[in-house]
Amino acid sequence: MVSIVVCTYNQEQWIRQTLDCILSQRTDYPCEVVIGEDKGTDGTRAICEEYVKRNTNVKLAPQERNLGVTANWINCIKHSSGKYIMSCAGDDYWHNPNKIQLQVDFMELHPECVICHTDIDKLYVKTNHIEKNSYKKHGICPPEGRIQHNVLKQNGHICAVTACFRRDCFEEHVPVDKFVELDFPREDWPTWLIMAAYGDIRYIPESTATYRVGQVSITRKADYEAIRRQYQKEKKMGEFLYSLFPEWGAFEDGTENDMWHQLLLAAYRNDDYESAREFAKYDKNKSKAKYMVRTPISFKFYRSLLMKR
Repeated sequence: MVSIVVCTYNQEQWIRQTLDCILSQRTDYPCEVVIGEDKGTDGTRAICEEYVKRNTNVKLAPQERNLGVTANWINCIKHSSGKYIMSCAGDDYWHNPNKIQLQVDFMELHPECVICHTDIDKLYVKTNHIEKNSYKKHGICPPEGRIQHNVLKQNGHICAVTACFRRDCFEEHVPVDKFVELDFPREDWPTWLIMAAYGDIRYIPESTATYRVGQVSITRKADYEAIRRQYQKEKKMGEFLYSLFPEWGAFEDGTENDMWHQLLLAAYRNDDYESAREFAKYDKNKSKAKYMVRTPISFKFYRSLLMKR
């Protein structure tokens, strides 16, 4: 009934919790766990192999080299068979033992729905503080129905670790080979965006998963060149997605503004005052950015605030 995709890379300190929470799910039907261990250099693979030996419904997706986040995720899906697909990154976990049953029951009752998702808890790794029901706490009520325009503007609030989607819609409409060919920097948002054209997206206001915030990740890189490469890929991804839906009009590249902001944040994480001053010149929030780097003292002050997150 359900395939759970677990993509992981150098996450040995968290992967046991991730897998234990998935295997503790209470369901009325069989589920499979497909792990994409992306050729990391720590002990993650040995832990995954241990779980494969102990559990007949857990398997490692075959791969011979490091694939990268999007290709790894797609490879796992290609080696899965569930009617529904869910994902849980190797540094996140599902705290609600009824997550699968809750969402699949909902999807079975709503055949017009191609994706359903839920509220989320956030765990801030710097302080170990957990923010419960994050959407509810911040007054966020994700839009529902045919909301492709909302997803395009990235205000659909669909966190991948909470999502459940239909395989048949995914296989029919999502051009996964293009995702790999163009080396998409992320797999979740473009998938939601395309699938949103073919059915409803629905929200369940119950927290089911915990998302870790603060570790270096795809969206929190500290390497300047890695950030620049990331946004070059973002631009190619945007151009391709716009080509699928001509009704959106011409593609407008807004990635450069975001890139300068992420470079500025990376300079703070690296305690690099001179680079921060340079990046602040191009940040779209120029007045605030310039104030933050006006002097070494102001830089240190704002860095101390940032590093607490």
